[in-house]
Amino acid sequence: MKKYITYSVSLLLAAFALSGCADWLTPERKVVQHPDEQSPILRDDAYWQALREYKQRGDHKIAFGWYGSWTATGASYQSRLVSAPDSMDIISIWSQWHSLTPEQIADKEYVQKVKGTKVTFTTFLDNIPAEFRAGEVPTEEEIATFAAAWGRDSIAKYNYDGMDIDYEPGYGASGPLVGNPCPELFNVLIRELGKYLGPKSGTGKLLMIDGVPYAVRGEMAEYFDYGIVQAYASGGYTDLQTRFNNAYNAGWKPEQYIFAENFESYWQNGGVNHTTREGETVNSLLGMARFNPTQGFCAGFGAYHMEYEYAHHDMPYKYMRRAIQDVNPAGGNIVVSLASTSLSNNYILVNPDGTLDGELNASLSLNFSKPVPSDISFEVVLDNSLVESYNAMNGTAYQSIDPEKVKLAPVTTAAGAYASSPARIELDATGFSGGSYLIPAVVNLPADGIYSSREQLVYYVAVSFSENYIEYHDAAGNGSTLSGTEITPVIPGWTINCYNGTNDSGANGVWNLDSDEQKNAMFDGSRWSDNRGYWYTQASQYNDWGTVGGNFIVTLDKAYDISGFQYYHVFAQGGEATVTDVLYSVDGKDWTSLTGGVEVKVTDSVGWKVFQFKTVVNAQYIRVMYGPLPSGVMVSMDEIDIYAPAN
Repeated sequence: MKKYITYSVSLLLAAFALSGCADWLTPERKVVQHPDEQSPILRDDAYWQALREYKQRGDHKIAFGWYGSWTATGASYQSRLVSAPDSMDIISIWSQWHSLTPEQIADKEYVQKVKGTKVTFTTFLDNIPAEFRAGEVPTEEEIATFAAAWGRDSIAKYNYDGMDIDYEPGYGASGPLVGNPCPELFNVLIRELGKYLGPKSGTGKLLMIDGVPYAVRGEMAEYFDYGIVQAYASGGYTDLQTRFNNAYNAGWKPEQYIFAENFESYWQNGGVNHTTREGETVNSLLGMARFNPTQGFCAGFGAYHMEYEYAHHDMPYKYMRRAIQDVNPAGGNIVVSLASTSLSNNYILVNPDGTLDGELNASLSLNFSKPVPSDISFEVVLDNSLVESYNAMNGTAYQSIDPEKVKLAPVTTAAGAYASSPARIELDATGFSGGSYLIPAVVNLPADGIYSSREQLVYYVAVSFSENYIEYHDAAGNGSTLSGTEITPVIPGWTINCYNGTNDSGANGVWNLDSDEQKNAMFDGSRWSDNRGYWYTQASQYNDWGTVGGNFIVTLDKAYDISGFQYYHVFAQGGEATVTDVLYSVDGKDWTSLTGGVEVKVTDSVGWKVFQFKTVVNAQYIRVMYGPLPSGVMVSMDEIDIYAPAN
C-alpha cells in the first residue's frame, strides 16, 4: 500500500522565531491511511486490555501467520509487525530472527506488550548448526548444548515467545534429524527443547512444528503446543480431514492442529476455492478457519507470508481479518452452522396390504465456531413456507407435510463441546399411499444470546412414499421361478457393463468382459459349469475395490415390456451382498427406481437370483446397484435372463 506523508509546517517559522525551540525544526509526520484507521474502533486502554485478555483466554480459533521481510523500517508498514491485524494470536518470523535492530526490538515489543500477540521465530533443524557439533552427525550432548543455547538463551536474549521448527521430510529436506517418522536423534532434540519450550517446560514459551507435524509420533507429540500444516491450495474439508487423520493416528489432538494457506501465491484472493463441510464454496483461508475435524475442535488457521496481504488497496490483511471475524466474531459471539446441509433422502415403500417397509431415518447436528460455555438447547421447528421456495430453486415438486405428522427434537449441546448431539427427526408414516414430501427443519437461536449464524439454519429432509415394485427371492439350483416369458436375446444387440463405484466410473475390475463376444456370452444360456468363464458383478474386497460398491447395466437392443429378470450367482465367498437399488430406463439417462431405496440382501448361495416386478415396466436398460462388500467377499455371475409378461 502506498503511503502519503504530509508535514505540518504552518506557522513553523513564526513559532521558531517566537520560541527559539530547536525541537520545532523537526516536522511532524502523519501517515495517511494507516492500517489502524481502516476501521472505526476506539483503540483506548480498555480496548487493548480486552484484546490481551481475549488472547490469554484461549477460547477461540488461533490466528497464525509467518511474517517475512521484517525490517521495521522504511515508508511502508508492510515491513512492520505492528501493521498486522490486532487479533493475530501468533506471528512467526520468517526471515532473520537474530541480531535485531532497535527498530525491530521496539516493533516486536509493541505487538507483544500492547496487542498481546506472541512472536516466535521459524528455523530449519535438519541438523543443528555447525558451531554446535564436531562432526556431521551430532551427539546427544551436542544436541543438549544447542537446545539450551537456542531454546533458552536466545529466546531470553531477544524476548521471543517460542520457536517454530520447519520440518519437511519427503519434501527436499535431508539430514540426520530428518525422517518420517522422526529419527531418534530428533526425538532427543525435542526432549531437550522441551525443557525450555512447550507444554512440558512450564515456561509458557511455545514449541511448534510445521510442515509434516505427523512425522512426530506417539508421546513425542505431547511436547508441542501446535503442529502447523502447510495445506496449501486446499480444495476442501475432505483434504483437511485426511491430513488430520494422519496426525490423529500419530497421536496429535485436534486442539494442537493449525492449517495454513500460502499467501505468497494466493494473497490476492485469500486462497483457492474451497468446499466446506456444509457445502459452501469459500476461499481456502476461510475454509481452514471454519474447519473442525470429526475428532474435535481444531486449534486454528494461518498463512505463509501473511505480510503480502498488506497490499490490498481497500483493506490491509483483508482476508485474514475476515477469517478472524468469521470464526471469532467481535463481542464474543459463537457462530452456529449445520453439520451437514446435504438433502436427507428417505424412501418408504407401501406394500399392497398397506404395511410399510422402511422408516424416516434423519437427524440434524450443529457445529460451533468455538466450544460452548454452558449446556444449551436449541428449538427446532417445521417451516412449511420454505417448501415452495426450495422447489423453485431446485426444480423439484415436493409437497408440504402435515405438522401433526412430524416430531422435531431440540438440539442439545454440552458445555465445552464444539458440536451438538444429533437431534432426531421423526415421522408418523401411517396414512401415506404415495408422493414425495419435504420437511424443512429450522433451528431457532436465542434472540438475546451470544449465538449467531451466517444464514438461516434449515435442514431439509425428503421423504418419498412409493409402492414396492420388487419381489426378490432365491431359486437354488438350476430352476427359475420367474413368471412370464423369457425374452429371446438379440446377439449382437444386447450387452452388459460392470463398474466399481456407484457411478459409471469406467473401472471394471472384472474378468472375461474385454470383448463383445464375452459380453454376448452373458445371454447365451451357458454357465460357469460349462467352463465358459464368468463375470464379477463388482470388484472384491480382496483388492479394496469392493469398499466403494459397484453396479452393472444391461443394455437391450430396444425397449421391451419387462416383468422381471434373473442372474445366475456363481459365488459370494462367505457373505451376503447388498443390492441398494434396481432401476430401469428408456434412454440410459433418466432412471426410475423399483426398490425406492430399500436394500435387498442377496444370499451367497449358488443359483438364480430372481427379481420379479410387481408391475410391468417399459425399458431398454436395467441397472443393479451394489453396496460395499463385506471383507473378503466377491460377487459374481455368469448368465442373465430378461422376462416379459406372459401373453
